[in-house]
Amino acid sequence: MSPFVHNYFVAGVQSNARVFSFLLRDLAENDPRWDARPAPDRFSLREIIAHLVDYDTVSRERFERMIREDHPEFPDWDPTEAAAHYQTRNPLNQLESLELSRRELGDWLEGLAADEWTRRAARPKVGEFSVEEGAALMLAHDAYHLIQVVEWLQATK
Repeated sequence: MSPFVHNYFVAGVQSNARVFSFLLRDLAENDPRWDARPAPDRFSLREIIAHLVDYDTVSRERFERMIREDHPEFPDWDPTEAAAHYQTRNPLNQLESLELSRRELGDWLEGLAADEWTRRAARPKVGEFSVEEGAALMLAHDAYHLIQVVEWLQATK
């Protein structure tokens, strides 16, 4: 992909956290709606934001290893197992952490050389992927959770 596309990846990675914050701006820290579930098998708002923070940490670690190592192999990450710890997290602090994490990740991605974007790794259920594809997956993952938040907000009007 071209640097033109990479610029959009960076902008999306950095700005999506602000979109989540904007959508959830009216919820106070102790608002019970943070923990409401739209369906028993879906994340609550608190869990979505905590999950995104964790996903960022895992993604950044993977990206950095992809640059340092030749074709690393990553184990699958179980977000359900991680979710067991989400109930204790302050959602407003998590939104701030997400915004900071995304600014830093975007700055890091912006500093990559063209050949670093194409560095590859592998995951058991995913197969081979590049840093570019990992960034694209982050944006798609954000879109999946953004629509969850929008649907939740529409359902609770």
